[in-house]
Amino acid sequence: MTLIADSLIFGLIIVFMIVGLIGVMFPVMPGIFMIWLGVFVYVWRYGFEVITIWHFLFITLIVLVAGTSDLWLPIFGAKKAGAAKRTIITGMVGAIAGSILIPIPIVGTIIGYAIGILLGEYHKRRDWDQAWRASKGGLAGWGIATVIQLVGGLLIIAIFAGTVLAA
Repeated sequence: MTLIADSLIFGLIIVFMIVGLIGVMFPVMPGIFMIWLGVFVYVWRYGFEVITIWHFLFITLIVLVAGTSDLWLPIFGAKKAGAAKRTIITGMVGAIAGSILIPIPIVGTIIGYAIGILLGEYHKRRDWDQAWRASKGGLAGWGIATVIQLVGGLLIIAIFAGTVLAA
């Protein structure tokens, strides 16, 4: 019975990791956190014999940085392009409104964020060129965050696979 249970649990871990990678590429769910959940299930079931506490803490650090990058990088990108603080808030409001008005996963959020930055910056400065630069900066930050999450997710899977297969 233990072999069957172990096989099912390991299959569940693999599903978490695959779904997590898909979630990074198509952010319908928090993808990198799903990958972490797979590692957590492994540690919960088998303890820290193969995946040490240090591996787990390092993986958790990767998840915290990469998993939150879609929150802070778009803001950083917009600010780097010259957006005002108030504009960042209108971008966030736009992201929420876009999620509601365009209920296609993440598409509405991104479009709403870009339009919110564009309109907020134009309202502040009355300059479409500056507003467009700020909007592009915010979108660039969002794109970079997705790449960071993908690289982080692949790194976590590589650490997990390398550690488990070496045991």
